[in-house]
Amino acid sequence: MPSAMHSAQRRSLQRFLAYVAPYRTTIALATACGVVRYLIPLVLPWTLKIVVDEFLVPAGGRPRTQLHLLMVGLIAVYVVYGIASYWRSYLAGLAGHRLIFDLRRDLHYHVQRMSLSFFDRQRIGEVVARMTSDIASAQNFVGAAFVNTAMDVAAISGVVVVLLVAHWKLALVALAVLPCYAWVSLRLTRRLREQSRAIHDQLQEISGELHEQFGAISTIQSFTQEEAEARAFHKQSERFLHSVLSNVQLQSVALGATGFLTAIGPILVLWFGALEVLGGRLTIGTLMAFYAYLGLLYQPVQRLTELNLIVASSLAAMDRIFEVFDTYPEVREQPVARVLGRIRGEIVFDDVGFRYDGGPPVLEHFRHHLSAGTTVALVGPSGAGKSTLAKLLPRFYDVTGGRITIDGTDIRDVTLRSLRQNIAIVAQEPMLLSGTVAENLRYGRPEATDADLADAARLAFASEFIARLPRGYETEIGERGLGLSGGEKQRLAIARAFLKNAPILILDEPTSALDPESEAFLKQALRHLLEGRTALIIAHRLSTIEHAHEVLVLDRGRVIEQGRHEELRARPGSVYRRYAAQQLGLERLS
Repeated sequence: MPSAMHSAQRRSLQRFLAYVAPYRTTIALATACGVVRYLIPLVLPWTLKIVVDEFLVPAGGRPRTQLHLLMVGLIAVYVVYGIASYWRSYLAGLAGHRLIFDLRRDLHYHVQRMSLSFFDRQRIGEVVARMTSDIASAQNFVGAAFVNTAMDVAAISGVVVVLLVAHWKLALVALAVLPCYAWVSLRLTRRLREQSRAIHDQLQEISGELHEQFGAISTIQSFTQEEAEARAFHKQSERFLHSVLSNVQLQSVALGATGFLTAIGPILVLWFGALEVLGGRLTIGTLMAFYAYLGLLYQPVQRLTELNLIVASSLAAMDRIFEVFDTYPEVREQPVARVLGRIRGEIVFDDVGFRYDGGPPVLEHFRHHLSAGTTVALVGPSGAGKSTLAKLLPRFYDVTGGRITIDGTDIRDVTLRSLRQNIAIVAQEPMLLSGTVAENLRYGRPEATDADLADAARLAFASEFIARLPRGYETEIGERGLGLSGGEKQRLAIARAFLKNAPILILDEPTSALDPESEAFLKQALRHLLEGRTALIIAHRLSTIEHAHEVLVLDRGRVIEQGRHEELRARPGSVYRRYAAQQLGLERLS
C-alpha cells in the first residue's frame, strides 16, 4: 500500500478497518489459503530443472519410474492448490460481502436520520451512488489490500529465496529492476489517487443529474426540452470523459513503465545466464527454471503496481462514504428526550421564527394557539410560510427562534419517533411506495388487520376503486402509485392517515391538483378524518376549508388576517375576500 496518504484518508482508512475487525479471522484464513495457493507454483520450475538436468540432458539419466513418481507427486501438490484456491476465493468473498453489508446498513440508517435540509442540498442520485458504487469500490480494498497483498508478498519472497539459492549472481541480475518498480509506483500513486477522487465526484454528479432528469421526464417532454437536456448531459459526460482519459493515460504510463521493466529483466537474465551456461557454471535446466521463475516474480510485482490503482480508488470511495457519516442531522434529540405519550392535541406556536440555511426569514414572530380538536387553515401566496409551518411541527426542520409546544411540552424535548407517531400527514403529492395497496396502507401501522384496512378504505371513499383493481388490496401499484389517478392516490393517503389514527393531522393542499369529481370524494373523506383531531390545513382551494374553525392568511411569514371562512369572506377589502373572488371567477370560467 502507498506510504504517502493524506491525514483525511488515513482517518477514513482507520474507520474502515473498524468494519474489517470482526472478520479478521476469516480474512486471515483466506490469506493463509492464498499464500499456499501462490507458493505451490514455485514447485513447477524446479521440477522442470530436475527433468531437464537429470532425465533429459544426461545420457542414461534417471529411470522412468522416478519420472512417473515425480509427476504423480506434482499432480498431488496441485490438488492442494485447487483446494486452497477454492477456500481463498470463498473466504475472501464471504468477509468482503459481510463487511460491505455492515457498512451499507449503517450508512442507510445514518442517511435515514438526516434532516430534510441534507436532502435539500444533496441530489438523491449522489446519495444513492455513495451507498452503491462507492461502497463496491471500497470492498475491493479488502481483497486487494489484505489477501492479494499477502499472497503477492509471499510469492515474491519465495521466488527470491529460490533464485538466491539456485544462483545468487543471476538472482541479483533479475532483482536489479525491482527498485525501478518501486520508484515508478510511488511517483504515480498520489496523482492517481487525486484523479480517482475527481472521477468519483463527476460520476456521482452524472448519477444525480440522471436521477433528476428521469424523475422529471414528463415535464421535459411536455416542454420539448429533450434536446436541451441532451446537450447539457453531453457537456457533463464530455467533462467526465476527459477526466477518465487523463486517468487512463496515467495508468497506461504506469503499466507501460512496468511492462518495459518486466521485459528488460528476462533479457538480462537470458543474456547473463547464457554466458554462465557456456562457461560451464550453470546447467541448462537451472537457466530454464530461472527463466520460468521470472514470470512468477514479475507477475506479483506487476499486481502490486496495479494495487496502487485499486487502493487509490478505494481510498477515494472511503472518503466519500465517511463524509456522509460525518454529516450530522441538524434536527437532533436531546440526550434526555422523553417519550411523548398519547396527547390531546393542543398546539402553540410561540414567537416562532425560521429561515433556511442562513437565507432571509421565512417566518417572523409567528404566534398562534390551536385548541385540541380544532381545524386551522393556512392561506396565502407562494412563499408565505404555509408549508414551512407544516414542516416545523413534526420537526423536519427546527425553529430558529421561539418554540412550538404540544400539550404544553416543547417538541424539542421529546423523542422524534414519539412526536411523529402523533402526527399524520396527507401531502399534495402523496408518496406511495412500490408494493401492494395493502402494504401502502399498512405503512404507518404494520399490525393493522384486513378489517382495519377495509374500514379505513371505506371512510376514505377508496373501497370502490380498490375493488375494481385486478387483485384488490393485493394489487401491485408500482413506484409512486403509477397507474392510479391523482384522486385515487389521495384517497389511499387519507386511508393511511385513518389507519395511523394520530391526534394531529397536517393536510398540505390535498385537493389542489384534483378534478371536481375527485375533489368531492376527498372533501367527504376529509370531513370524516378531521373529526376529533387537531388539524393544520394548507389550503389552495378555499372550498376545502369552509368548515375550518379558523383561517390564517399569511404573507411573508406573518399573519395579516384571521377569522372564520364566512367572516373573512364578508369582510370588505380583505385579502381573503379577494382570493375568494378570484377563485369564484376561475370556477365560472371553467
